Amino acid sequence: MPVTAIRPVVAPVTCFPFVRVEAMSNDPKLRAKVEGLDRIRITGTATNNGIVASLLAVTVDGKRVSVPLSRGTTPLQAFRALEKALPTGYSATLQSAERRPGGEVVVQIARQSRPVVKDVSKIPTSITANGADARVEAYLWANLMPGPLPRSKPILASVTVSGTGFNDAPPNFKVGSFKVYEEGTGKLLATIADPKLVESNTRWGQKSDTFRLELPSNLDLNKKYTFVASTGINGSKPAQVRSEYVPVHRVY
Repeated sequence: MPVTAIRPVVAPVTCFPFVRVEAMSNDPKLRAKVEGLDRIRITGTATNNGIVASLLAVTVDGKRVSVPLSRGTTPLQAFRALEKALPTGYSATLQSAERRPGGEVVVQIARQSRPVVKDVSKIPTSITANGADARVEAYLWANLMPGPLPRSKPILASVTVSGTGFNDAPPNFKVGSFKVYEEGTGKLLATIADPKLVESNTRWGQKSDTFRLELPSNLDLNKKYTFVASTGINGSKPAQVRSEYVPVHRVY
């Protein structure tokens, strides 16, 4: 059977710019000056020929980081180094930069919020449209049979979208994607776009479409998960419908 692989998901992060920043450079030529609360203007090209090795030091909300400055380091290069060195939970963005070699730059430091957690429980477990309904059932299992690197084997899911149509007319589903969420935290673990259909059955106005999905092998086997389908019914606009939370079954 064909298996649809997934892409890792990275939750969106919101930035709040108002932080308190301090900055200094001990280099004879490359200088750093704070403007306002959260912006740093960096000018000049580093020479690194002072009494001690040159560095650019920045303190963000009391957390200090520093980056070394080699001879010839430009403001833009200093910004790139600073961007990687910031404490966890902060980001640096380039607000302006002169279009010339070694031109000055203005950098803004921002605080990042935690990813927004979606209340998945509010997504319905059944929906109706165009004279038919749709619901989702899922079965999740991990292959723990003896063999080399058993936990590197993927976790598989069988997900079925089914429903009943009006006047014994079986509905048609158009599933655009599945999303997998963890129970309790609402954490989005995976998005499966354009899943491949592996089986379709029709009987007395009922229809079921089954998909086989592959999930990351590092999924927590002690938690439960829900599968949210984005599907149209008989040509309707896609809507979300989810399965009940299901455990990971172990196959030995």
